Amino acid sequence: MYGFQILLDMAQRPNVINLMGNHEAMAIDALSYLSGSKLTSEGEGEKAVKLWFCNGGEVSLLDYLRLDSEQKKVIWGYLLAMPLYKELEVNSRKFLLLHGGLDNFSPERPLEDYAADEILWCRPKPDKTYYSDRYVVFGHTPVQLLTDGKESGLAKIYRNGNAIDIDCGCVFPSGRLGCLCLDTMKDIYV
Repeated sequence: MYGFQILLDMAQRPNVINLMGNHEAMAIDALSYLSGSKLTSEGEGEKAVKLWFCNGGEVSLLDYLRLDSEQKKVIWGYLLAMPLYKELEVNSRKFLLLHGGLDNFSPERPLEDYAADEILWCRPKPDKTYYSDRYVVFGHTPVQLLTDGKESGLAKIYRNGNAIDIDCGCVFPSGRLGCLCLDTMKDIYV
């Protein structure tokens, strides 16, 4: 199953909430341009396609082109509806789920005031602390980059106070898919 097939499956599941990530944002920008949308200028559109292709977009485009028009419509609606973050409470613990972090962070700054780029492309420092009253769960930055590869063996979810990085760098030899059960706060690895 390829990326857009997975998104089609996820779009049909009411219990799945997909957050906007940098790859989804790149796909939106590139597909907007490639479909003839006037959302971007030609130069900006070409840059968007190049960026997407440098990050695996060519394979994704081939997968997208295999979809029928109804499937493309579902995908497009699903992509555009993805939130940048999700706040929730589980077992009396508050969580902020987002893709990359919060660039230019200030605890007084309302979440809705962050630009998409500040959430999608942020690479937090290992000692970064966000809120004291909630857990901030993010990915985008492989834990191997936060630990400078100092950990031996397979990568583990990185915790620094209330900041939790679940990107265990599954593309690296020491990587794997890391998941966090919010009910129990237990790590799960695939």
